Amino acid sequence: MDSNLPRAHSLGYSIGVHKFDLGLSLAPMAGNTNLAYRALCRKFGAELTTTEMVSSMALRHNDTKSLGYLAKASNETPVAAQIFGADPETLAIAVGSVQERGFDIVDLNVGCPVPKITGGGGGSALLLEPQLAFDCVSAMIEAATVPVTVKIRAGWHDNDKNAPAFSELMEKAGAAAITVHGRTREQKYTGRSDLELIKLVAQAVDIPVIGNGDVIDLESAQAMADTGVNGIAVGRGAMGKPWLFDQIRCHFSGIAIPKTPGADVRAELLIELGSGVAELYGEQRGMRVMRRLAADFFHGLNGAPQLRKQCGQLSTIRDLHAIAALLSAIKT
Repeated sequence: MDSNLPRAHSLGYSIGVHKFDLGLSLAPMAGNTNLAYRALCRKFGAELTTTEMVSSMALRHNDTKSLGYLAKASNETPVAAQIFGADPETLAIAVGSVQERGFDIVDLNVGCPVPKITGGGGGSALLLEPQLAFDCVSAMIEAATVPVTVKIRAGWHDNDKNAPAFSELMEKAGAAAITVHGRTREQKYTGRSDLELIKLVAQAVDIPVIGNGDVIDLESAQAMADTGVNGIAVGRGAMGKPWLFDQIRCHFSGIAIPKTPGADVRAELLIELGSGVAELYGEQRGMRVMRRLAADFFHGLNGAPQLRKQCGQLSTIRDLHAIAALLSAIKT
């Protein structure tokens, strides 16, 4: 990693009373950004964390499982809850449910490309209905006592990258900030994030713009910052690498960049995460969640394929400790 890369001077923004010095946030990811993983990323310098997306309709009907996604720690602040839906009234009611649980920001998902979400008009399907999206955000803001933000994609497909104009409309509706993922809905998670498109969004509005997509190391973080965004949201790049936030922070602060942790430290972090996940979900369900989360911690290490295979059989905390012991024994 090159510590001599040019620094970015545009980073940093405020949302309401919350000030983010560098604007480094953990992007919300279904199945991944539970309370325990958010805590780990905060430990390494994530300034803003966001829940997994939650159905506004489910919140309206007080669905127990959905309410579980809104678990937060008393010291987790500022923290955002992300909700999805396409009905202004339901979204407004969901905002009230979120606020009751002490969240600092409410984020509307206009980025999810998954058919079961877009099929109901939510997620990135709202990119096709700008006026409806405007009405949704307006209703949320009217019901809110905290800032409302919006996460979007570049557009529905490559021939209709409407993110700049859509962002202008969201600003007019009263959104406090925009996070833009540089892929279209058509791309899903393939191809590359369009940095030029993100640059156009940053130029189109006066509210903070947070760039998202393909930030996996210092070079890609610098490339994102060079688009003129005010903040950087790290998603898949932080999976199994929560220390990336600290490395990015040090890079943009002009101080020595910490080395990537070795196998022994990763083993400790794996146990810390697993303990938090088990506390959140119970041991049985928690270890099913860890089958996916644990595998990311072995990237670049000798014996990673075998360790990942063992992760697929995780059932108990004892199993996790056994994998961590094997991990800590790897020479790096």
